[in-house]
Amino acid sequence: MEITIIEGARGTGKTSVARLVRQRVSEVTLVNPTGFHEDGEKGLQKISDYYNSWMSYLAGMCIHDSKLLFDRFFFTERVFSEFYKSYNFKPVYFDLLDELEELAYMGVKVNLILLTINDEKELSQRLTRDKVAFANVAESVEESMKQQERYEALFTSMRYRFETSNIKLHTIDTTSKSNDHVYTEVVAKLKASQ
Repeated sequence: MEITIIEGARGTGKTSVARLVRQRVSEVTLVNPTGFHEDGEKGLQKISDYYNSWMSYLAGMCIHDSKLLFDRFFFTERVFSEFYKSYNFKPVYFDLLDELEELAYMGVKVNLILLTINDEKELSQRLTRDKVAFANVAESVEESMKQQERYEALFTSMRYRFETSNIKLHTIDTTSKSNDHVYTEVVAKLKASQ
């Protein structure tokens, strides 16, 4: 099995690029995990159960010849819970990382792709497009840049511990690039990881 996870702050182009990969790469299943509005202990339990169920499913599918593409995964919960929730997702996050590492030991290829943007004017234009709001999170350049800094810190820390022959981390700057251009870079990264 091969798992590709596209992550990044709002406005970096994750969903647009994920849809292009799904349309153009054969036999790819696109998954767009949901977020939950609950907070506190109830919210933490619900989101923990959700991602633990996903990891159980992936472990059960590990020998299947499947290609799964996630438009966000539990990395987003790590970032968004830190800024917008009262609960501490960090212990669950580290357990999920361990499970992802275990999948890699079982032969699953994992590609984590972080999309970034480094032009605030362009980001502002992207954020004004028709987007579905995430709970009560304000759509602003400042919020997206704050999220991006956190994603970059997570990826930097993971690179030292988790990058192996079966787990590859890639960062792609989407600034001034069309979705087609970013798609081409994503596919090139995936091919290079095989």
